[in-house]
Amino acid sequence: MKGLRRLNGRNLVWQVPLLLLFSFPLWRPPLAAFLAPRGGYDPSLAQNRPDGHDFVMNRVHITQSHQGKNTLDLVSEQAMTGQTTDEFKMDQIKAVITGKDGKLSYVSARKGVFDKSTSLLTLIDDVVINKPSEKYEITTELLHYDDKSKIAYCPGATKLKGEKITIKGGSLTYNTFAGSYDIGGRVFCRLTEFIRP
Repeated sequence: MKGLRRLNGRNLVWQVPLLLLFSFPLWRPPLAAFLAPRGGYDPSLAQNRPDGHDFVMNRVHITQSHQGKNTLDLVSEQAMTGQTTDEFKMDQIKAVITGKDGKLSYVSARKGVFDKSTSLLTLIDDVVINKPSEKYEITTELLHYDDKSKIAYCPGATKLKGEKITIKGGSLTYNTFAGSYDIGGRVFCRLTEFIRP
């Protein structure tokens, strides 16, 4: 009896794999359906893939001009494609904006996005604007500059610091054509060497 049990146990060792092999046509379809990727796969999609425009470039230089004169000169340490083919995401930006009067504004920021179709430049993180001709500096965290309308808009807290003046506001709009400023929100102004009238 013990010998029979031992023999049956040995037989099972090779009978189970043999049984699985012969029954393969029966259990293959449900297993394949279970293991198939969800959503399916259409090989024609891989062949009809549109041309990709994804890229990353180092030390990028972009120039915008109007009637033969440079209006925006932009240098970025690194640029890559954005949401559309006309949009560039950039890191470590330095820009020179030329006003209508020819005066230059020097701008720097850590990050930014430039849309060449709308000529809209958005700068983010540690944005600094220097106007040497008027001897002041503007600092903010977010700046939108429209090269077509020549209007710069800072929707958040902004600080303007000159030789004898410091102005802090909740927002700032600067029209480079008119040379006018509009400071919104709570405005704090500090003047030094102010002479009372």
